[in-house]
Amino acid sequence: MISKSKEIIKGNLLSPLPIILVGSLVNSKPNFLVIGYSSPFDFGKYTFFSLYKKRYTRIGIHEHQTFSINIPSVDLINKTNICGTKSGRDIDKSKLFTIFYGELKTAPMIQECPVTMELKVADVIDYGRNEGIIGEVINSYVNSECLNNGKLDMRKVNPILWATGGDYNYYSLGNRLNIPAE
Repeated sequence: MISKSKEIIKGNLLSPLPIILVGSLVNSKPNFLVIGYSSPFDFGKYTFFSLYKKRYTRIGIHEHQTFSINIPSVDLINKTNICGTKSGRDIDKSKLFTIFYGELKTAPMIQECPVTMELKVADVIDYGRNEGIIGEVINSYVNSECLNNGKLDMRKVNPILWATGGDYNYYSLGNRLNIPAE
């Protein structure tokens, strides 16, 4: 029996989620695309996202078996939007950002993003037009001003959130909720 106060909505309502910019080297040039659905698992040792097979960034992920995840802050909304609406086949997205590399040497990361990670491909799951990319996190990097007593403070990261199951718009993070002690 369906509750009279609930309405049925088709699709996944597990949102909002932080936007990530996935980076790879394609034809020796850093390229980035926007992913709205991503998920860490195994206590953060791995990350999963789905990728349409025609995406340009996919070429570099498959060639090098590495990629980066970059979490942009709201002040990068315009550059992030370019990465989500323009193909690397048509524009050089590496010119939008300051690029750096870590241990893997083939996972371009964005200096301007407060949180970045370099990952090695652990598995690729084929499911028709798309594939699931599972990456093992090799190293994570964070701007020191986003730490609070050595721990990541997402309020200081100020990530761009994407309402994937709602109105398909960008949002910013709200207030931290403090649970009173019992």
